[in-house]
Amino acid sequence: MSTFKLLAGRLSGLIITGAATLIAAPLSAYGDAESVRADSGTAAGHAALPGLASGSRWGIIGRNTLGGPNAVLREGPYGRTGTAFAATEAPPYGQGSLGVIVGSGNDKIAFGNETIFADDRLSSIGTLRYWVFAGVDSLAGVSLPTITIEADPNVGTAEYTSLVYVPDSSTSPSAPATRTPNVWQQYDASATGSRWYATGATGPAIGCTQATPCSFADLKTRLPNAVVSLSLGFSKGRDNPFVGAVDGLQVNNRVFDFEFSGVRTRSAR
Repeated sequence: MSTFKLLAGRLSGLIITGAATLIAAPLSAYGDAESVRADSGTAAGHAALPGLASGSRWGIIGRNTLGGPNAVLREGPYGRTGTAFAATEAPPYGQGSLGVIVGSGNDKIAFGNETIFADDRLSSIGTLRYWVFAGVDSLAGVSLPTITIEADPNVGTAEYTSLVYVPDSSTSPSAPATRTPNVWQQYDASATGSRWYATGATGPAIGCTQATPCSFADLKTRLPNAVVSLSLGFSKGRDNPFVGAVDGLQVNNRVFDFEFSGVRTRSAR
């Protein structure tokens, strides 16, 4: 394929949604009009790719997005380990990820799925993990993307709350013992050491606020009848700028693999 044709195929996937930008290539850009077969990826130990999920409905959540951030279905990024100049550490699944750029503390991006998790009970979520790549020289003063669940708490009179995992204050084994930039690191939002809070009146009612967060186990205990309402996904902002990526969101036995050509769904190992 000529360089011109490849470039034209990639540029054809530019979509602008409000102030936020989502870049993705259509399957036809690579000649695949239908779901594709699994492949083995490029790095030893990295998971095989299943077929592209048809109608998976992942995207920017416009009502929760502010300013001019963007979310990019992209190739890479590749991390650096050791002293080598070349970036060779592939994303945890396949060759791509969801790139996230938040340019200022006034911006906020929300990216998730507003369909497939609706009405799932919070208590039914046993495993909730994801990978983060922080493409910065230093993590000092940098807050990482969070997992956010929009929910009906079914506690008190409130009918809406956002349940937010805070990777920055979580501890091992929920978060890496040492946060490192420019490499892929996994965060387990469902593990011991996790820190969560609920927004609105629900937080103070159950004792899980931003000032006094609780673990995921405690959150589920204090919200026994809560259900996912509007969405489950990632968010970043409004706090400080960020450039990086997320990948491999695992919800129970499903892993959502973000690739340049779309979001793939595979069974967890």
